[in-house]
Amino acid sequence: MKNSNTLSLIAVLLLTSCIGGHKAITTDTLSDAVFGFENVQDSARTKTWWFHGETETTKEGITADLEAFKRAGIGGVVYYDQTHGGMENAFPAFSPEWWEMLRFSAKEAERLGLTFEVNVSNGFVAGGPWITYEYGMKYLAATERKLHGGQYFEGKLEVPVNRYNYSRDVAVIAFPVPAGGGISSATEKVSYSSNMSGINLENLFNPKSSTVEQIPVPGEGKSVYLNLQFDDEFTARSISYEVRPKGKATTSASNVPGPPQDTFYGTGYRVLPNLGQLEVSNDGVNYTPVCDLKPVYRALGGWRLKTLSFPAVTGKYFRLNLHDWWEKNDSSPEMQLARVVLQSTAKLDEYEEKAGFYPEYIDKDQTPPYSAKESIDASRILNISDKMDKDGILRWEVPEGDWMVMRFAYVPTGASIKHGRRNLMGRECDKLSAAAAELQWKNYVGVILDSLKVSGNYNLAGMVMDSHEAGSQNWTNNFIEEFTRRQGYDPTLYLPAMMGYIINDVQTSNDFLFDVRRNIADMISDNYFGTFERLCKENGLTLTAQAIGNALCIPADPIQAKSKVAKPQGEFWPIQPDGMYDIKECSSSAHLYNKYIASAEAYTDAKYSHSAADLKTLADYAFAWGINEFVICASAYQPWLNRYPGNTGGGRHYCLNRNNTWWEYSAPFWDYQARIAYVMRKGKPAIDLCVYLGGNAPVKILTYKLPDIPGGYDFDAFTSDALLTRMSVRNNRVMLPDGTGYNMMVLPRDGDITLDALRKIAGMVKQGIRVYGPKPGAHFDSNRDTGKQAEYTRLADELWGENPASQGFNQVGKGVVYWGMPLAEAIEKASIIPDISMQTGNTKDNMIYFAHRKLADADLYFMANRKDLPEETTFTFPVNRKFAELWNPVTGERYSLTGRKSKDGSTSVDLCMAPREAFFVVFTDKQEKLPAMKWYQPTNRSETIKGSWEVYFDPVWGGPGKVVFDELYDWTSSTDPRIKYYSGTAVYKKTIQCNPSNDRIYLDLGNPGLIARVFVNSQEAGVVWCSPWNLDITKYLTHGENKLEIHMANSLMNRMIYDASLPEEKRVTYAYPAIVSEGDPLVASGLKEVKIVRESRD
Repeated sequence: MKNSNTLSLIAVLLLTSCIGGHKAITTDTLSDAVFGFENVQDSARTKTWWFHGETETTKEGITADLEAFKRAGIGGVVYYDQTHGGMENAFPAFSPEWWEMLRFSAKEAERLGLTFEVNVSNGFVAGGPWITYEYGMKYLAATERKLHGGQYFEGKLEVPVNRYNYSRDVAVIAFPVPAGGGISSATEKVSYSSNMSGINLENLFNPKSSTVEQIPVPGEGKSVYLNLQFDDEFTARSISYEVRPKGKATTSASNVPGPPQDTFYGTGYRVLPNLGQLEVSNDGVNYTPVCDLKPVYRALGGWRLKTLSFPAVTGKYFRLNLHDWWEKNDSSPEMQLARVVLQSTAKLDEYEEKAGFYPEYIDKDQTPPYSAKESIDASRILNISDKMDKDGILRWEVPEGDWMVMRFAYVPTGASIKHGRRNLMGRECDKLSAAAAELQWKNYVGVILDSLKVSGNYNLAGMVMDSHEAGSQNWTNNFIEEFTRRQGYDPTLYLPAMMGYIINDVQTSNDFLFDVRRNIADMISDNYFGTFERLCKENGLTLTAQAIGNALCIPADPIQAKSKVAKPQGEFWPIQPDGMYDIKECSSSAHLYNKYIASAEAYTDAKYSHSAADLKTLADYAFAWGINEFVICASAYQPWLNRYPGNTGGGRHYCLNRNNTWWEYSAPFWDYQARIAYVMRKGKPAIDLCVYLGGNAPVKILTYKLPDIPGGYDFDAFTSDALLTRMSVRNNRVMLPDGTGYNMMVLPRDGDITLDALRKIAGMVKQGIRVYGPKPGAHFDSNRDTGKQAEYTRLADELWGENPASQGFNQVGKGVVYWGMPLAEAIEKASIIPDISMQTGNTKDNMIYFAHRKLADADLYFMANRKDLPEETTFTFPVNRKFAELWNPVTGERYSLTGRKSKDGSTSVDLCMAPREAFFVVFTDKQEKLPAMKWYQPTNRSETIKGSWEVYFDPVWGGPGKVVFDELYDWTSSTDPRIKYYSGTAVYKKTIQCNPSNDRIYLDLGNPGLIARVFVNSQEAGVVWCSPWNLDITKYLTHGENKLEIHMANSLMNRMIYDASLPEEKRVTYAYPAIVSEGDPLVASGLKEVKIVRESRD
C-alpha cells in the first residue's frame, strides 16, 4: 500500500512488529478443530427451548418429542413453561401431574443423552406469586407541598398515589422555591374551552384524574384547540401530559445493519408525527408557537407521561393546537390524552427518560439554559426526613421564605410476568435487588433442582434467562446505599432532579441523572444477573442469560451485563434476514470478558413456511458475527401422536419439531450447525476494530451511530466497563487480558465520552494505540466530576489539538488520533490492512460476512456469501502460513486449496462461492493429505433429465397416490387440489441412462421446495437442503440404467391453507390454534428441473 507520509511509515513498522511478534494466547490447535469438524460433537449441537403449558402433557408426547430431537441431531432441551394461547387442559404448575411430567422429561432426556435445563421462571421474565411488592420492580415517586416560611408547620404530607396502594418512604427533602415553583394550571384560576364538543376539559387538565379523554380526529388540515385562559398573566416553562403511546420506541426496535445516518434506524421503528403545538397569546386571538407537543412511543412497560421544557413565556392565553397527529391507515386515529398540566416550574426536558422511568436512548438535551433563579440552589437543599413520623406527619420549623417539601417514596411499577401457567403468575422480581433474585431462585429453580434430586434426577445442567421485557425500573429499597458506594456520593439531596427539577444548572442535573442510570445499569449487572450466576455456580448449573436482550426497556448496559453470566446470549429472528446487532453485542461481550460460549436464541418465530435453507442463511450471519451456540426459539411441545401440526404455541408456530414435514430430513441441517459451532469455539477471535459505545445507559449498538466500517474489517463493540477494567496496551494495540487485541479504537461520533473514559483513552494513546473519532465537547458525565472541566479540556486538547481542523490526525506520544475523515481513510493512513480483501469489490459491498479465529498453529476464516448470486474471485488474507484448506460444513469434507504467497506475507486463494454458500478457509503450516478442491460449476457439461416421472402423493395426507408427471412443475400450479395443496413427502421415481466414465457426476435439483432425500439404485445418496442444491452421486451409479428416487418434502402450510376451506371432518391437518387462513399464499413446492452435471476428474 503506497503512502508517502512519515506517520504512515511509522504505523507500518509498528503494525508489522505487532503481527509478527504477538499472537492471542490459545492452546487450541488445528487437530482440535479438525476432530470436532469431522466427528460432530454433541456438546456443540443446537439446543431448543421446549415450550410447555399450551395443552395437556402426556408421557407419549414427551417421549416422541425427545426421541425426535435426538434422531434429528438436537443436543438438548430447555424445559420452559411459556404459553401464548388458551392453555386448554394444561396442568397447573407445581401440581402433582406437573411434577410427574417434569421428572419424566428429565429421565427421558437423560436416557437419550440430551442435556436438560430449565427456565428461571414460569413464563417470563422472572417472578411469581411469591414476589411481594417489596421484592417487585419499583419506581421512585414524590408528592409536593409548598410551605410559607418563618413559622412552625405540623401536617400530613400526601403519600404518592398509585393504583396498588403501596409505597415505602425514601426521604423528605425541602428547598427554597425557585421562580415559578409550585405554580401550574392546576393551582391557578383557569377557564377551559375548546372548538371540539364532547371533551371533558376539567377532567383533561386535572393532574389527579384517573380517566383519559378521547380527542377525535378533526379532519385533514384542521385542528382541535384546547384553550386555557388565566385570570392573570401566567409564566410557563414546561408542560406535562399523558398520551396513548403509538409506534415503537427506539429501545424496542432491533438494530439491524444499515448506513450511518442522523436519525434512528431499526426494525419496526418509524418517526411519528407531533401531536401539535403549545401556543401563547396576549389577546386570545393571535397565537405564537411555544413548543411542539411530542408523541410518546410505545415501549415495554406502557409509560405515557411526557414533560417538555421551553424558555419562560408569559401570557394570559395558552392553547394546545392539536392537529395531524394520526397516521394514514391508523386503526385508532383518535388521541387519548390525560392529565395535562402547564407549569411555571422549570423542568428538565423529557426528564422521564433521563431518570429511568421510560426507556429511551439519551441523546442531545433540549432543556433551555435556565437562570439560577429558576433552578434550585443545591447548597440550600435540606434533608428533613427525621422531621416526619411514621404516619406521614411533618413537624418542622420552616425557615424564612417559601419552601417546597417533597415526600419521596418508592411504588410498584406494576410489572408482572407473562406467558406462563396461570396459577404461578405474579409480579416480576426487582431487577436491582440481590435479595429478590435469591427469592425467585428459592421459590422456582431451587425447588425444581431439589425435587429432581430427591426423585433421583441429577442431570439438570443449567438455567436460562430470556430477554428482559418487563419495562423500566429506577429504584429499589437500598438504592441510596448502593448509589453512595458505587458513585462516590450521597444522592439524597439530588432526588428532586429525578422528578425533573433543575439543581444548580442543567449540566449538574443531567450529570446526576447520568449517575442514576449508570447506577441502575451496574446494579442490574451485579445484583440481578450476578446473583443468578452465583446461585447457579453454587448448585453446579450453567447460566445462559440474554442479559438484557434485544429490547432495552430499562437503563442497562447489555455488554456489561452479559459479562456477569457464564454463557451470554443474544437473539436473531427471520424478520431480520441480514443480521441483528444484538448477537454482535453478545459475541463482543464474550470476546471482551473471555467467555468460551457466545450463545444465541435462534430462529425466533420461524414459520412452517420456512425451509432449512431459509434458516441456514440466518445461521450463517450469526456464525459470521461470532456466535457459537444456538438455542432454538422454540419447539412447541406436542402432546399428540397423530395431529399435525398439533400445538402451534398459541399461534406463534414454533415449528421446529417432529410435526414439521421436513423434520425427518433435517439431520444434515443440525450437523451443519454443530460443525461450525465447534470450530468457532476454538482459538481466539482476530478482529481489527473495537468500537466504543460509551457508558451512557441505556447503551447498546445503535445502527445509525455506527461509523461506515469498510469491507474486510470486523469489529467488537465495548462500553465503559470493558474500557476501564479490561483494556491495556501492548505493541501499540488495544489488548485484553487473554491476549486478544485490536488494531484501532473507534470513538462515539457524538463525542459522548466521560472524564474517566477520556483519561483512560488518553493514556492508551500515549502508549501507542490508534484512535478514530471526533473531539468530544458537550457530553454526559458523572456528577462527581463536576468542576473538572479544565482537566477534560486539557486532555481533549492533548489528543485533538486546541483548534483542530475539520479533519486530520495528531501523533500523541507513541499513538495517533484520527478524526473528520471517513473511517476507511483513517484505517488506510494507519496501514491496517484488511483481514480479507477481494480482487473485485470488497466483503461489505459483495455481502461476504466473515469471522476470523486464530489457533496456536492455524488461522480459520468462516465465510458466508449473503446474496443470491455466486462470488468467484481471488481473496487475499494477511496470513503467512504454508498451506490453505477449505472445509465444507454441509458435508464435513475438507479439501486443499492452492495458495499464492505475496512479498508482504499475505496469501491469496481463488474461491467460488455459490449463492448463500458458506465454508471455512483454513491456513496452517501443517501439511495434510487432502483432496484438491474442485469447484462445482453448474455450467459444466450438464443435461436436464427429460421425460416423465412417476410421483407418489400419500393419500393419508390427502394426495392422489401414484401419478405421472409428463414434465416437472410446481405443485401449487396444479389444477388438482390434491396436488396443489399437498403437504408432506412426495416420492419421485425415474430410471435414467448414465455412463459415469471417469467423470464426477452431480445431481442438481435446484431448490426442491423445500428439501429432498435422494436414493440412487436403492442406496441413500444424501439430502439436498441448501445451496448449491446438488449432490455428488458418482459412487452410487452404474453403467447403463440407474434408478433415481427422490423423496421431496414441502411446507405444511399448503395443506393447512386448503383445510381452512373445508369442514373439520374433511381436514387432514389439525392446528391448535389455527395459524393460516384460506386466502394465504401457497409455498412453492416440488421439483422444477433436475440435471445431471459432469465434472472431469482430470
